[in-house]
Amino acid sequence: MLTKATQIDPKHARALAALGTVLSNQSNYEEAISPLEKALEVNPHSWETRWTLAKACYYQRQYDRALKESQSALAAAEGRAPEIELLVAQSLTSVGRYEDSAQTLRTFVQNHPDHPQAAVAQRWLDRLKQAGKIKSD
Repeated sequence: MLTKATQIDPKHARALAALGTVLSNQSNYEEAISPLEKALEVNPHSWETRWTLAKACYYQRQYDRALKESQSALAAAEGRAPEIELLVAQSLTSVGRYEDSAQTLRTFVQNHPDHPQAAVAQRWLDRLKQAGKIKSD
């Protein structure tokens, strides 16, 4: 249905974003990238679409791009989705910026201690310490 909608109107940003999101949710990250990119061409201000694109890029091991897109999504979300910080941290780690990743994780845990992902962020921070990738606090 979404594929048909994007064929009928190839500039329908919401349909393109929805198609990309469905593909991403099905772990079809490679296929998700194109409709997400097209959706952002039409509506570059959609932080949700940019976040989904960042995740797809991350899982396709396009870490530099995942970092850029996740940082853009985080800024555009203006605090509405702090969990984007976790993708920023993952991307920073993947490009070898361990101290920056650790700082992002520390900030997330400090600013959102009750967030469901706070424990995950703390575990990732602990793993960076255990692996000797960052200085201890």
